[in-house]
Amino acid sequence: MSRSISGPLAQPPPLLIGGRSTRTLRVAAEHADLWNIPGDNALPDAVERSLMLNRYCTEIGRGPRTITRSIALSVSYDDPELTRTAAGAAIQAGFTHIALILPTPWPPQVVHRLADTIRPLLT
Repeated sequence: MSRSISGPLAQPPPLLIGGRSTRTLRVAAEHADLWNIPGDNALPDAVERSLMLNRYCTEIGRGPRTITRSIALSVSYDDPELTRTAAGAAIQAGFTHIALILPTPWPPQVVHRLADTIRPLLT
């Protein structure tokens, strides 16, 4: 049995806008609830872009903290500490959502191992 939703939602879902370009950051400042940037171990660029997003928010009279910061980080299977360090640095830089990109092929039990090593950073 399928259901359809009719009428307006009681509360619209949060809007996530992802990217790093100046134009994207300006749109995110105006409309996003969450902003995501691909990290790919380039945290200094992500931090710089986050500061730029803060400036754009301020320019339009929006509080920068009203936008949740999210970063996508590639997982290193060969050096899990690299991933753990990058996630920790992202958290220290104000990113509260961490999206882990799992390259293929996936090693056995990879999700369990990540949960054991990365999750403690978030608590």
